[in-house]
Amino acid sequence: MDLPKLTFHLVRFGVTIGVYFIGTFHLGKIQESWMATIWHLVHIAGLIIITSLGLFDWFIMEIPRSLKEFAHNIQEILISPVLYVAMGLLNRSLKRTH
Repeated sequence: MDLPKLTFHLVRFGVTIGVYFIGTFHLGKIQESWMATIWHLVHIAGLIIITSLGLFDWFIMEIPRSLKEFAHNIQEILISPVLYVAMGLLNRSLKRTH
């Protein structure tokens, strides 16, 4: 079963937005404001990049394969737990030193 290209991209974008809101909700429970700031900066910057590339690709002209792969890599970073785990480990390490 193949999804239409637009549907596939919208589902992936929706998942990325969902991960952002879930992380934002959980980080709202934590008192460390620097973690929320990093979370917002990384996700909003990533979403702006992939949205800009996607809109350019859809409405102006097809972007090169390398830019499509770049956007895909950014999206993978945004939905992976690596950023969240790294911030948690850093937070734990900083709490031990104080």
